[in-house]
Amino acid sequence: MVGLRKIEIWQMEPVPRKVASVGEDLFDMFIRLRQEEVPNDLGTDWFGRMLAAIFKNDAGGSQPTFTVIDTSGAGRTVPSKISYASSMFNSTYAYDCGAYIGIGTSSVTPTKQDVALKAEVARNPASTNYTDGGDRVTVQASFTLASDTNIYEVGLYWKQGNDGWVWLLDRTVLSSPVTFPANTAMLVAYVFAI
Repeated sequence: MVGLRKIEIWQMEPVPRKVASVGEDLFDMFIRLRQEEVPNDLGTDWFGRMLAAIFKNDAGGSQPTFTVIDTSGAGRTVPSKISYASSMFNSTYAYDCGAYIGIGTSSVTPTKQDVALKAEVARNPASTNYTDGGDRVTVQASFTLASDTNIYEVGLYWKQGNDGWVWLLDRTVLSSPVTFPANTAMLVAYVFAI
């Protein structure tokens, strides 16, 4: 989807542990090389906060904000979604706005024209995380399935609040499946370098 991101899948019970990842070595190498080769080229905390706020799904009904220091040095609170009825970032008229993560069982090769996962079994609203001073924004969703399921595909979606339109931002097919054990909390995370 973007120049650099990784996907992580975590089994949360009984003790959290990573069970699969896509692009992790390249992502970590990029972060390390960027710090070594171009230490003065980095995203700001404001950019990290903005990305985390934009990707956060607002299914809870609040209008999320993030804080920045503007060019005058003043602290500002910025709404990440607006109330204009046709806005892509609308969270006032219909609160369920933002990122979703889906999981599925198809191993069909992804294409740039995909509009959904091929065999989706679940799709959940995403939460986000960014730590000031950091170099990554995490967009993640939790899943608990009723039966053991071999997951091959992961997708990142955007849901526009007012009209409820949903579109696919990324579809990744794992090289081998990850078994989501029945009744076990699993976490799927997209991690973006900034």
